[in-house]
Amino acid sequence: MKANEASASRYREVEVRTANPLQLIVVLYDGAVNYLQEANGHLQRGDIEGRTRAINRTLAIVSELQATLNFEEGGQVARSLESLYAYMKGRLIAANLGQDDKPLSEVISLLSTLRSAWQELASLGLKPPASVALPNQTVPGVPGNGASNTCQPGTVNLSC
Repeated sequence: MKANEASASRYREVEVRTANPLQLIVVLYDGAVNYLQEANGHLQRGDIEGRTRAINRTLAIVSELQATLNFEEGGQVARSLESLYAYMKGRLIAANLGQDDKPLSEVISLLSTLRSAWQELASLGLKPPASVALPNQTVPGVPGNGASNTCQPGTVNLSC
């Protein structure tokens, strides 16, 4: 691992350990957007493996966000987010299969909008909406926060 990557990994670990539940969601959105930007770069360079890896990481993050939805308490908001996350996943698969940057840009825009809303909630110190069952300071696959540190399918490991 290069020095810059090691520093970034340590920074992410500290960020996750010290984040409140709303900030953890913002961290997930940040990771998803960053991976999509990487995927776009890989697409432009014709790096199929890199593009696929970055899109798969984003799919894992979106799946984690989707898994935290609380349908009992969140009602229509949770159902709307569920539909939006499913739509994003479909667009990401289309981008990967079609080697097309338009779906990547669309999902980046959607994730960025949602990220801004969550960041606003976090900065105001508001309680999380009932539509989301927030993680208890543990994000699967993020080193050092009580979760597994391995690269496993179905986990969000930002260092894989």
